[in-house]
Amino acid sequence: MQTWLVTGANGFLGSNIGAGLKGKAHLVGMARSAPASGLFDSFHQCDITDEIAVRAYLEVLNPDVVINTAAVANHEICEHQPALAHEINIGVAQSVASISKDIHARFIHISTDAVFDGGAGNYSELDDPNPFSVYGQTKLDGERAVLERNAQALITRTNFFGWSPSGSKSILEFFVHSLREGKQVKGFTDFTVTSIYAQQLVEVLWQLAYSPAFGLIHVGSSDSLSKYEFGLTVAKEFELDASLITQSLASTGNVSVRRARDLSLNTARLTEVMGFSPPTQLDGIRCAFQQEDVLAKLISGQPN
Repeated sequence: MQTWLVTGANGFLGSNIGAGLKGKAHLVGMARSAPASGLFDSFHQCDITDEIAVRAYLEVLNPDVVINTAAVANHEICEHQPALAHEINIGVAQSVASISKDIHARFIHISTDAVFDGGAGNYSELDDPNPFSVYGQTKLDGERAVLERNAQALITRTNFFGWSPSGSKSILEFFVHSLREGKQVKGFTDFTVTSIYAQQLVEVLWQLAYSPAFGLIHVGSSDSLSKYEFGLTVAKEFELDASLITQSLASTGNVSVRRARDLSLNTARLTEVMGFSPPTQLDGIRCAFQQEDVLAKLISGQPN
């Protein structure tokens, strides 16, 4: 059984990796603070910005695969604390990529569809990025820093939904919890993505880790949906009241980085590498519904 080291292990995607790959690999988590749940076979509490400490630990552990999920992903935090975004999204990515190369570990770095401005949609790996936010810019600069240090790294640009440790990190959770409480919510008709269910993303990452692919690859669903369409699909599959979802425009929001966008990713390269198309967002929502009772509790550390 190979050893996987996951940075940002107590975050949204890190926790889903811990839940999804349990038993398939020896999973070692790394983060500044210990997670609430025992998703990992072992855990190393460490300041991931301390390159010397991270290097020392990885040289001893000698993992087969290192997957970097550590990031400052909140757009507003990045706008107000650009130095922090730079430190984590660029500095940490660069250092862990370099260390992974030195210890001959397969390195996978998680990036984002926000490296594009959303003016066109259906973006391929060959399209020129044009970030619309500090978050997107630091993630783009992080991609470039990774490839400068580790040319064999695999960088996955993605957008995902699912069950998170806090229960409030995902658009899926937003719609499910709000509609269950009978709240009226907005669904943006002018903000489109190819979001993939987190557990399906984990399975893709598992397959990619043992593929010959390197460089940029877009990982998303095989279809694009607006947030409004996504909300309606969630309501239907979770048997909730879709009439509580009102159509709205992202371009009229008060948040400084929110505007109308089509951030959909073209997944043709992913299909070529895997030999089959990725799932649809409906597939992912159905899977999330089936897994909620067990997975949401597991990831949040709640007893079953």
